[in-house]
Amino acid sequence: MIRSFLRILFFGLVALTAMLGVSNATSVRTDLANLELTADKTSISPGSEFTVIIEMTPDEGWHGYWENPGDAGLKLEMDWKLPDGVEIGDFQFTTPHLIPFEEIVSYGYEGTVTIIADGKLSEDFNQDQLILSGNAFWLICSDALCVPQDAPISHTIDIGDDVTDNARVATVETVKADMPVHIDWPSSFHTDGENFTVKSILPDEIAVIESAYLFPFSDGMMENVYRQNLSFINGEIIGRFNNAFRYEDNDTFEFVLTFKTGEGVDHAYFLSASKSMAPIAPVFEMESSEAAPTLPSLDFGTALLFAFLGGVILNLMPCVFPILSLKAMSVVELSKKDPTEVRISGLLYTGGVVLSFGLLGVIVSLFSLGWGFHMQMPLVNFSLGLLMVLIGLNLLGVFEIGSSLMGVGQNLVASNNSRKSTFFTGVLAVVVATPCTAPFMAGALGYAFLSGGVTGIIIFLALGFGLAFPYLLLCFVPAFRRALPRPGAWMENLRKILGIPMFATALWLFWILGNQLGVNAMTIAIAAGLLLSLSIWALNKNETLWKAVSIISAIGVLFTGYYLSNLDTQKSVIEADESGLQAIAFSSNELNAMLDRGEPVFVYFTADWCVTCKLNERVALSQDNVHQAFAEKDITVMVGDWTNQNPDITRTLQRYGRIGVPLYLYFPVGRTMDNPDILPQILTPDIVIDAL
Repeated sequence: MIRSFLRILFFGLVALTAMLGVSNATSVRTDLANLELTADKTSISPGSEFTVIIEMTPDEGWHGYWENPGDAGLKLEMDWKLPDGVEIGDFQFTTPHLIPFEEIVSYGYEGTVTIIADGKLSEDFNQDQLILSGNAFWLICSDALCVPQDAPISHTIDIGDDVTDNARVATVETVKADMPVHIDWPSSFHTDGENFTVKSILPDEIAVIESAYLFPFSDGMMENVYRQNLSFINGEIIGRFNNAFRYEDNDTFEFVLTFKTGEGVDHAYFLSASKSMAPIAPVFEMESSEAAPTLPSLDFGTALLFAFLGGVILNLMPCVFPILSLKAMSVVELSKKDPTEVRISGLLYTGGVVLSFGLLGVIVSLFSLGWGFHMQMPLVNFSLGLLMVLIGLNLLGVFEIGSSLMGVGQNLVASNNSRKSTFFTGVLAVVVATPCTAPFMAGALGYAFLSGGVTGIIIFLALGFGLAFPYLLLCFVPAFRRALPRPGAWMENLRKILGIPMFATALWLFWILGNQLGVNAMTIAIAAGLLLSLSIWALNKNETLWKAVSIISAIGVLFTGYYLSNLDTQKSVIEADESGLQAIAFSSNELNAMLDRGEPVFVYFTADWCVTCKLNERVALSQDNVHQAFAEKDITVMVGDWTNQNPDITRTLQRYGRIGVPLYLYFPVGRTMDNPDILPQILTPDIVIDAL
């Protein structure tokens, strides 16, 4: 669907360019790439053959595509404007590379894409020059964006005796050497309507192969997957895949097979398989009808890196802002402290963060809980809200927090007690960070959950180290500390200003509580925050009356906590008219039923305590053009609210290798529960509309 849309867009651009005229440039520059059109001859005689060379060099971080681009992308094509008597054949591409991104598998090239085509000049060509011109159009992509490119280009060859360009001839030879070799090994394929199997018989001299991969040249027959099920037994290589969505029934299946021999030599062969009506190899079925969770397309090293990067980025998410407010005050103090104490402060804070994440990893592994599981407990949200009130009062100067309150004090490097407080500030950072999800985290956390055991815990430790890394770097690199402003009177004003986000965070936590237990519970929680403020303020008074008021208020806070702990969580009710999506509540049984009826369905999993979820809903899912796209395609929208514990949602998240929200799934017409399109964690309206 996306590819069809892009083709329509590109041909529209081609038509527009044709009306504007064609450039006469051998080399042109678009906004993101350089394009060059040349040939292997500088002069040519009528009746001779020549080779056209097109070189597209994208900017760093961008890539182009092969003839079959896979799940997304478009190859480079040319709308030729040629004089009579000139023929140019099909483009010839080199062996592609795998370009995986999230759930999308594409085939293409990093760096320069060099394409050749055979040309021929007729015997009766009577012009003085051969002008090769046309309009090139293609798609280049980065890891975050795809941009169509369109450029008119031309190249002129003199008419006369044949004169070759040795440098260009060498380029052609290099390209041909990198092309897959067409070979006639016995090959066949079979499909039973769901499974697609292909088999090739290799010659006896190839006894061992490694790192094999099958690139489908025939589009629309086999599903594109990152990790392929390929086996090599008794001289036969067998690939087992699913049928492609909207399978195209053909009598032949063409593909490129790449592998290394036992000697480490790379090979690439172009093969053609004929259709077999009988099965050519057994299909390996799963024992259960319900798909088991599979590891995300990550190895352990990549999962570690993603966890670390996700932890670093987590510092920028709004969930961690309250702790950053606390650290902002202490960081300024670092500029005047003893370097040894500064480094100890960094190590203690890092220890608190890493150990807390390690504990989270153990809990998740033992009890199969999800990311942010504690936010599903109303009493936890109530307690955290009161803690934010305490921190806000402290920053406003109502009272000074001692070491007995476990580490939200501000003198982080002044004494042994403040060392203890530094450690627990790291613990608090982890507690408030869990409602957020940063880029890179989903795959890493899914890998940790599905791997389990020590491997999963190590991933959590890497995530914690990433969260603590910026502060640790500040403590160990003096140059960074010297860049900090000098302490002064302005710090007292800043301290009071930073109290405001703490109260805002408390209100947010009480709002979550209200969605869990009802609006009355939110009102009671706010009242508890007021009673706590009164108790703290009155405690500083010397009069007996105020001491009594402080004690009574504190008892009131304890009573509200007891009262809220005895309330049952309320089942979320989806207000379709408010969202504009006409969403219905998620049920895996209902989803299966709709998919069996062939209906398109979009499912998103969210929670009121998930800041990333709410940001996506505000920025993307609440927009009118997104609502219109769902309505035009008659797509049913289901929302899984994970604010409170829901076993059905938890199992579904785990099925797709996730342990937390957000998760966005799109099931086009004809899909099953096993093969949805999975959208990125950070949404924009264009991402959603393009996915549809």
